[in-house]
Amino acid sequence: MIKTIPWSSIDLKGKTSGQVKTTCPSCTPNRTNKKDRSLSVNIPKGLAKCHHCDVVSIRDDSPIQEKVTYKLPEQTWRNYTKLSDKIVKYCEGRGLRQSTLKDMDITEEVYFQPQLGKQVNNIVFNYFEGDTLVNKKYRSGSKNFTQTSATKPLFYNINAAVGQKEVYIVEGEFDVLAMHQCGYKNTISIPNGANDNDDFWINSERYLQDVQKFFICTDNDDKGEVVSEKIAQRLGRYRCERILFKNKDANGDLQDGEDVLKESIRDSKKYPASGTFTIEDLIDDIDSLYDNGLPDKIHPKHSCFGKLKDVFSVMRGHLCVTTGIPSHGKSNFVEWYVMNLIRDYDMKASFFSPEHHPMALHQTTFIEKFFGRSFFFDNPGCPRIKKSELKRYYDWSKEKIYITAPEDNKFPTWSWLLEKFKEQMFIYGVDIFVIDAFNKLEFDSSKDQELSRIKRVLTQLTLFAQMNNVIIFLIAHPTKMQKHEDGTYTKPTLYDVSGSADFRNQTHDGFTIYRHFKEVNDNDIYFEENDVEFITQKVKMKFQGELMGREVFKYHLPSGRYYTGNNPPVFEFDREEVVQPIESISPKEAFDLDDLPF
Repeated sequence: MIKTIPWSSIDLKGKTSGQVKTTCPSCTPNRTNKKDRSLSVNIPKGLAKCHHCDVVSIRDDSPIQEKVTYKLPEQTWRNYTKLSDKIVKYCEGRGLRQSTLKDMDITEEVYFQPQLGKQVNNIVFNYFEGDTLVNKKYRSGSKNFTQTSATKPLFYNINAAVGQKEVYIVEGEFDVLAMHQCGYKNTISIPNGANDNDDFWINSERYLQDVQKFFICTDNDDKGEVVSEKIAQRLGRYRCERILFKNKDANGDLQDGEDVLKESIRDSKKYPASGTFTIEDLIDDIDSLYDNGLPDKIHPKHSCFGKLKDVFSVMRGHLCVTTGIPSHGKSNFVEWYVMNLIRDYDMKASFFSPEHHPMALHQTTFIEKFFGRSFFFDNPGCPRIKKSELKRYYDWSKEKIYITAPEDNKFPTWSWLLEKFKEQMFIYGVDIFVIDAFNKLEFDSSKDQELSRIKRVLTQLTLFAQMNNVIIFLIAHPTKMQKHEDGTYTKPTLYDVSGSADFRNQTHDGFTIYRHFKEVNDNDIYFEENDVEFITQKVKMKFQGELMGREVFKYHLPSGRYYTGNNPPVFEFDREEVVQPIESISPKEAFDLDDLPF
């Protein structure tokens, strides 16, 4: 493993903040040049690395407060460093030398394997954070795995990432050993195979923030490809390259020879993100378009959305502006639309909605949409959600829906929000961001005219979406619309959004939500009282939809769901089957201006 030194042994030159270069306590006494400041120290993060001997140091009292209290395994790993001939020979069969096992502090231990129901001998992969053992993973000879309970989720070999400009990410501990043996010592592994969850990202954040390039080396199979995309999404595709092994993984290549593994690493490919590209960079994408047709457009798949997918859809890398007269339900519709994207595409969404306060009350609107029933009241044919059912929503949403809000009563600015989005991409893997609404954030500078400030923010949002391959839904209020003699209002377009025509010009996609308060026949479409009209205002690509295309929805008040046809959808988000019939509520009962959630 990477050699570590105590934080207390470092001479910080009297500094308590910032970064400092100083002499290394590990190698300086044995060096000719004893004044060489080879140790780089980041005091705020509590990290240090020597660029001469590669030793690292991690401060125990990290400024990052953990929300969970983890248990530590017994710090007795050094008592188990002797390996049996059987394990050494097994690893040699995988191309791994005994010296590699020693370098990586691989140990051997008799431990209970739950799947086998008994104590067996295991290879032990020790997870270190600094010099502290934070987790132990046990692998039996029959390929069963278990680990110490309630310990800290962390990338395996995380010490190897400290102070590095480049880091390799693999999908298993044996792959780390294979990479280490071939000289790629700056390699870490996700701790749970192809499972990409939030906890180990949260705990590893400070070690990876300053890395300039990541080589994603997950398994060369369908699951490995899925997790590689999720990792690239978190880290930012612009700083990632993909490595595909000749075999399934790094250890598989090593068994064919170190040269095979090194050749796979040399053949890394960039993720399409930013910069300059030649035709050679795009050949695979062009061939894919020819063979498979147009790129995927994203839309809710449930039949309750009717023909909406034919008139409107979104794509990754796009900004989508939504407008509508106040109380016409634009926020509520976006929430319903996004929740279905989360369900249908295994995505994650963050909602910045300061009007929807307190946050717990805002969550009840998601809970109602999740179950298709009211959080607070019984309704005819639609009973109230039971308290015992809430855990199902908690389990489903805990790594899918996030609320963004400023702390300490600070007024949010656009620069704060974009930094928060970057953080959420990295830690949580969020790929949909909802901003509700544009006028709820303060501009970072008041020197320019309002038009210039709006244009700058919209440019930042479109670039953020493109560079990070995410979808941004921006809700923006229109100016006061003209009122007609019959009491109705003109339907707003994106050009009517308050402040600037750039809301139409700069966005990739956009739509209007318009509620009809009375029966009307509008351009050969009949609307009943309280029907909600969806109108496509813009799509970047022609195949995404139809300019001025329309779909008519009804609104189910108990659940906040929108639907086409006669009956509200009855599915629950964590179940495929129909579990609860819901009787349709008449339009006159369904809508009361004062009853709309937001």
